[in-house]
Amino acid sequence: MKKMTMLILFVMAFATFLPNKVVAQEVPYFTFTTDSENYFLRTQTAYTPAKEITAFEGHSFVEPNHVFVDNEDNVYISDTGLNQVIILDKTLSYQGILESEELVEVHSTFVTEDIIYAVDTSRSKIFLYDKESHELLQEIGTPDAPVFNEGYPFLPTHLAVDMRGNIYVRGSESSNGLIMLNRAGEFVTFFGANPLNVPLLDQIRSFFLTETQQQAMETVFPNIIADVSIDQKGFVYTVTSSLANGAIKKFNVAGTNYFPDNLLGEFNMESIWVGQQDSVYAVSSDGWIYEYDSQGQLLFVFGGNDVISSRFGILSRPTSIAATSENELIVVDQGAASLVKYERTRFTEAVHQAMSSYQQGEYRVSQELWEYTLNHNSVFDNARIGLGNAYLREGEAQLAYQEFMSAEFTPGISAAFWEIRQDWLSTNLNTLFVLMMVGLILWSLWRLVKKFSRRSISLTHKLQWLKKYKFVDNFLFIFEFHQAIFDGIYTIKRRKRVSVFFSMILFLLYIGLFLMYHQWTNVIFVADNPYLLYELATFIFVVLLWMVSNYLICSINDGEGTFLQSVNGTAYAMTPILFVFPVVIFLSNGLTLEQRVFFYLSQAIAGLWVLFLQFFVIKDLHNYEVGETFTIIFKSIFTMLIIGLCVFVLYTLGSQLINFILDVITEVSAR
Repeated sequence: MKKMTMLILFVMAFATFLPNKVVAQEVPYFTFTTDSENYFLRTQTAYTPAKEITAFEGHSFVEPNHVFVDNEDNVYISDTGLNQVIILDKTLSYQGILESEELVEVHSTFVTEDIIYAVDTSRSKIFLYDKESHELLQEIGTPDAPVFNEGYPFLPTHLAVDMRGNIYVRGSESSNGLIMLNRAGEFVTFFGANPLNVPLLDQIRSFFLTETQQQAMETVFPNIIADVSIDQKGFVYTVTSSLANGAIKKFNVAGTNYFPDNLLGEFNMESIWVGQQDSVYAVSSDGWIYEYDSQGQLLFVFGGNDVISSRFGILSRPTSIAATSENELIVVDQGAASLVKYERTRFTEAVHQAMSSYQQGEYRVSQELWEYTLNHNSVFDNARIGLGNAYLREGEAQLAYQEFMSAEFTPGISAAFWEIRQDWLSTNLNTLFVLMMVGLILWSLWRLVKKFSRRSISLTHKLQWLKKYKFVDNFLFIFEFHQAIFDGIYTIKRRKRVSVFFSMILFLLYIGLFLMYHQWTNVIFVADNPYLLYELATFIFVVLLWMVSNYLICSINDGEGTFLQSVNGTAYAMTPILFVFPVVIFLSNGLTLEQRVFFYLSQAIAGLWVLFLQFFVIKDLHNYEVGETFTIIFKSIFTMLIIGLCVFVLYTLGSQLINFILDVITEVSAR
């Protein structure tokens, strides 16, 4: 604990040299982070270029391809052009060379405490060498397994080895994922494959094509893994260059991905490395370097591509990345035939130390370090999330809730709210129990009074005079409509009991509930929406378009109902919204993500209820059979799409015409 305190004092001592705002050190690139909505924000410089080497012992790199750092911070550079593995120490000083007559085209390495694994892409083999003597220990070629005997390619380029000696091999044409071998080189299984994303049109087309035609028109290409890494806990990490979102994945031994499917990244991410505090580093061929935390949240991204000026720190065509035990980054720039070393800044050091302290259970230390980072960058949401986690571990749920709210971090908000709710329930449980018992007693007394007295009946008769008011009668008809649906539709059609004015009021209530839903529902389920008015306008437009389209189709298909009857029927068919959504809004403020099934299930039931009522409104209002009703609905939806397309085209042309007229007026007035 004393060491941790001294470290905090050491970090705080540098605070006087940093201004209390976002600044950038003198580097040829900007550093970015993201907010809760994955928008990029400029932040302090995270890493600065410290050293670049292009040669060793008087020999220049020819085609450096891969870098690996072992647990002693020795650096292994696989140079395909030289067909050598150059070994450097942590200062990038020359230590030795691994070269062997067995190697023809060395591509990458993986180093354990005793063994150097070298991948030869020309011979499609993996060679194991003693770490000290460089003596050849084992040679692994194509596994003797049925899948490979039948022609599945074994073309290794990268690999990772777990603590049990299992080898995870990345193959250049392995569409089934990583090739998992045991320590003897025997095939075990495929691991961590990317799901095959088939376009919807191709899925539909496949129903109408023969197998031969499908093979001839095949356009779907698998997303083949680009690189693999592994951490000390045995989690396997992969990166896929053909994916942008979700390019990086973190698998356990069962093959479950622990990173979000929409993890922020970019195309052409070529290499991946797992560093201290389980930080994940990746580099793209465009020169951008990414750092993520152990949960897959993006911490920093910096760099860029510079082919012409060759500025120090800007990469030309990077192919591999690694990190030392001190989180110094080492990147192979194959385009410049060089090795570039980046050192972390004091700000990044504080971030890493805060993460490390949290993982070690030093929550108070982590809290102080996160507060330090926020003092120098108040928009760094990852610091607020880290601070919220530290508060939560310290039992300060209310403070954690505030930090998570500031970062709009939904899982954290839910966890903090769960603790707050538990505290409230433990304090007020007796009161709630008393209120429930009082309510039960009052309800029982009311049932007894109702059973042995006729006052309630006489009271009901006394209230019948209110029905002479049209508004009240239309309101009470909502309950009658749900008690007897077919009688209710008949009343709308024949008795003309329902007024269009009240239907308009119902539509206004739906609009009000829409606004209440977004305003008062728990932020765990419904976040603040900057496009609320746009979505409201879309909701109104879709309802109007449905009523118009449905009536047009019904009118040309011998429908008996009028347009006003269709409007009234639609208004009453949507009344389940009045019953369900107020309850959903209220109950959502007592639920967490663990109880989200109650939140979404109730809305799904309301939606199905509305569709059920709308179906029978169309059927009975226009006197259709069941099959005819389905046909009418499909035709109505198609008509909505056509009308919507026409409205969009007219809107686009009208906007262009108005802009043209305004430009002409501006031009004429300027002359």
